[in-house]
Amino acid sequence: MLFRSGRWRAFPVFTVLIAFDTALTIALYLLYKYASHTWYAHIYWSADVVDFCLQLALVAEIARIVLGPTGSWIRDARKQFLLFGGIGIGVAALLALGVSPPGLKAKEAWEVRGSLFTSLVTCELVVALGFSAARLGLGWRNHVIALAQGLGVWAMVAAFADGIQSYVGAAEGFGTLDHVRELVYLAALAYWTIQFYLREPARQPISPEMRK
Repeated sequence: MLFRSGRWRAFPVFTVLIAFDTALTIALYLLYKYASHTWYAHIYWSADVVDFCLQLALVAEIARIVLGPTGSWIRDARKQFLLFGGIGIGVAALLALGVSPPGLKAKEAWEVRGSLFTSLVTCELVVALGFSAARLGLGWRNHVIALAQGLGVWAMVAAFADGIQSYVGAAEGFGTLDHVRELVYLAALAYWTIQFYLREPARQPISPEMRK
């Protein structure tokens, strides 16, 4: 849909993220079915780092569109976004380091902390972006709203699931919660597909007062 409508030009990072996740899903399925589970685990956690970096780049891409409606960042917008985002990252790091999942080995516990940290950071950066835009009185375009909404809801559910796992540890029943997280991601994909299929209304011209 992104390539068919030509909207990949406006959202290159989002396009790369979707392409990466699609290729990763296929690769992990083939590894799980035909290769060793050890290789599956190595690729899974290594790709998690790349996926997290792409999520951060996606938030930056949304920020560039929302906080730079004239083609360049509005004065003080970058400072406010970095300030709120930096505070959120610090809080996420403290929360992640503070959890101690019961019944897990040291490596597994750090995997849970890392997953919780990435979910919280993505969620908090989206919130920081919305707060910065609202404080500066900036409008959001429809496609950007859809992108931020889908990413924010999925990040909140992922953070909730990771928070539960950090509390219950190796207890049974977490698989169901993890499936809910994956279903929410699929729902976000469907939502993005519909929104990017629809034509975006023409942008209102920026008034001289707002441009100033």
